[in-house]
Amino acid sequence: MLLLLGSIAISWLITYIAILVCRRFGVLDVPNGRSAHSTVTPRGGGVGIYLPVLAMLLFLLQNGRIEQGLGRALFWGGLLVAALGAADDVKSLPVAVRLPIHLLAALSATLLILPMGSSLATPFVISIATIFIAGMLNTYNFMDGIDGLAGSESAFGGLAMMVVAGASGIAGLGDLGTVVLGASFGFLAWNWPRAKIFMGDAASGFLGFLFGCVTIAGAARDPRVLWPWVIVFGVFLVDSGLTLLVRLLRREAVFQAHSKHAYQNLARLYRSHWKVTAAVNALNLFWLGPFAWVALQTPRFAPWIALFALVPLGVVALRAGAGRTRFA
Repeated sequence: MLLLLGSIAISWLITYIAILVCRRFGVLDVPNGRSAHSTVTPRGGGVGIYLPVLAMLLFLLQNGRIEQGLGRALFWGGLLVAALGAADDVKSLPVAVRLPIHLLAALSATLLILPMGSSLATPFVISIATIFIAGMLNTYNFMDGIDGLAGSESAFGGLAMMVVAGASGIAGLGDLGTVVLGASFGFLAWNWPRAKIFMGDAASGFLGFLFGCVTIAGAARDPRVLWPWVIVFGVFLVDSGLTLLVRLLRREAVFQAHSKHAYQNLARLYRSHWKVTAAVNALNLFWLGPFAWVALQTPRFAPWIALFALVPLGVVALRAGAGRTRFA
């Protein structure tokens, strides 16, 4: 409880300082044709999340309270991804610069989590794990488009880390999840609709990288935790996956920025960030959360449970126009 409350307080303070600094130095998000907001708003507030998490990772590593491979992957890879994202927040970087660094960070993390010589360190598994981590990194960035959504998802992810810690047996995962949960709450105090500061690419990339690495590490130790993680991040994975698929089928330039995700269409339809974010939170807590728990307890049926939990989300996303611009 002290760790949770401390993380909330520290994150709240760091995010408040970030608001002042971003305003002072002009690190601002100016609305454009793709924006879901209408006022100039500071960005980069996710520093209130990744700084406490990095500090916790350093503490766990120095005290031998987390597996060295996973800890180093999360700390050094996360630091690289956050630094790249911070540079992108200040001055937008082209995909040709960002994507190779994302893949490098994901590959390095995979090799630390699945060390060479282990039975899982085959070229196929390493390739799939690398793509998954890089995909999670970019998925989180894509889904950070309306107030409160990405911060709420990170809080849910932190809670899931605390729950899964015992099942996966990964040392330090419970403490790390507690800090992620608390830091997300502290950040959300400033990012909840109507947001006074946005998360920014530094934190969205960092969180996607973090959750991708934790998923791979858990699945490598105990395959039964893979499907629960997929369910936990179902909203983000389904929306971003279907949006990408539809845009590919429409032969669009998939690396071009857009606002065609289902959640963005719904925010335009209801003219409210709060309603969409609240709906996603309800889905996480009362739909995906229980299914993830059942999948964790009954691994034999986990793929079918995941299918049952995620298919309705796909139907909703497609009806909301995932991959197309609707309700503009």
